[in-house]
Amino acid sequence: MDTREAILARLVVIAGDVTGIKKVFRNELATNETDLPAIIVLDANEKADPTDPEGRGPKAPRRMIMMPQLLIMLPEASSAVGTALNGFRALLIDAVANDDTLVGLTTNRQGARLAASETQLAWGRSMLGEMGIPFAIPYILFPGSIAG
Repeated sequence: MDTREAILARLVVIAGDVTGIKKVFRNELATNETDLPAIIVLDANEKADPTDPEGRGPKAPRRMIMMPQLLIMLPEASSAVGTALNGFRALLIDAVANDDTLVGLTTNRQGARLAASETQLAWGRSMLGEMGIPFAIPYILFPGSIAG
């Protein structure tokens, strides 16, 4: 299995183990309120590590940084939604940081690094219980042998 796919599949497992989460989706934004609270794992982007040398051949291993986003969705918009989002955020960050299988898939066992937290809770936005949490995850890409 491609390392990128293995990392994304592992994030789905990790998200499913977060206490209080009813359902995990991958790349599906449409959810029913009965499925909430949920986490949606979005594949998102990846880029070459800027410190990776460019002068090597096309099959040379490449250092990559993928930026999947995990979206926490809660069923209600209430005065306590910020506290609830922050609680799930903490559980999710800890789960990702403490997962030895995920760490083993990353470059030099660096693991995933929290890149940001983005909520809908801001002036001029909806007050829904949604928070996006992108992680920066380094891994080695082996061109020429990705498909198996």
